[in-house]
Amino acid sequence: MKKRHQQINDREIATSKSFVSFVIHTYGIPVRMMYNLRVRNTQKVFNLEPPYILLSNHVNTFDPILISLMHNRHIHWVAADTLFRNKYLRFLLRRLIGSISKSKAKSDYYTIQQITKSIRHGGIVGLFPEGQRTWDGRSLPPIYATAKLVRMLKVPIVICTLEGGYHSLPRWSSKRRRGKLTIAYQDPIMPEEFSGMSIQNIYEMLSDRLYYDAYEAQAKDKVLFSSTKRAEYAEHVLYVCPECGGSDTLRSCKNDLTCTACGYSAHMDKYGFFRYKEGVKGFSTVADWNSWQLMETTRRIKNGEWGLSDYFFPGDKARLFSGYRDRRMRVLGSVRVNMMREGIEVVRNSVKQIFYYDKIESLAVAMQRNLEFYYDGSMYRLHFPAPRASAYKYLAVFEAVHAIDI
Repeated sequence: MKKRHQQINDREIATSKSFVSFVIHTYGIPVRMMYNLRVRNTQKVFNLEPPYILLSNHVNTFDPILISLMHNRHIHWVAADTLFRNKYLRFLLRRLIGSISKSKAKSDYYTIQQITKSIRHGGIVGLFPEGQRTWDGRSLPPIYATAKLVRMLKVPIVICTLEGGYHSLPRWSSKRRRGKLTIAYQDPIMPEEFSGMSIQNIYEMLSDRLYYDAYEAQAKDKVLFSSTKRAEYAEHVLYVCPECGGSDTLRSCKNDLTCTACGYSAHMDKYGFFRYKEGVKGFSTVADWNSWQLMETTRRIKNGEWGLSDYFFPGDKARLFSGYRDRRMRVLGSVRVNMMREGIEVVRNSVKQIFYYDKIESLAVAMQRNLEFYYDGSMYRLHFPAPRASAYKYLAVFEAVHAIDI
């Protein structure tokens, strides 16, 4: 009982108003300038008295910071527990800013407890219902539990969309691009509007209100995002060549993405669209390319092109860690990783271990090159040190296999 009490206390949150104010009026000034930050449709939202839930699409590493800098009240953000494993960052997030830790794609009693407590104390809780940042600019389906939470709390919902956030800093890139980022608010959804709805209907409403396609908006608005390395590291998300079908053969250099196997090449223009030489066919957006490669991945698995003992990709070098939730992780050693039809094979000191898909829980990509999942009650992380290594391709195959086997 004592251990449980200590764990709850360790996850309690607090906010230092003076620290938050200091950050907003110092660090916040250059950040607002760097991202060319603007807000739209704020009157009803800023006049709304807390408590309420703020929901947003998730496109950029700094989304919580950007929204908080432009919002008129403090927000308690729910953040991935990956960020809380460093004790100094954990103190900053939990004790000074009042952030709430959450394991990715995994139910968490303590997270619900902290959210409920913040709402009861008249606070604002910020959530990214997709659970992760978009890889290709199109919103991901919200986590279904968000609808359950909304119905349980019975407080107003505020939804905002970060327009231009994806093109300012795509998840697959390490380079910010100077353009324009607008935080567009929707009118608040009051509890009486959804109190009579089923959870399914609430989920469908949130899915519709939260969906945003960055390329669809960019095709209409044509905002210039300045960079000399627009396609750099696009292979973090794009792993199949449309021309030869090669897997893990794409490499980027500045504004171009080229297949090392067949020479196929795409050039990314100043608006973020792919252009090709005359006579060469290809996808105009990362989103369309990604949609095709996901379907191609599923097709290959269904058709048996990748057999049970085949490796889907060349073995990647990685570092293997183990831990649990927001506790500090333990290094297990250097490994080679092979993706197979039945699971993820890890080879360490010539000893093979297979993490079978049917026993893997909550597999997700943290940052760009960390693959994290729960297995037999423990959390494991595979960190790929090579700058161009893709953790996303493992997630894509896992989800394809899982969907086929359901």
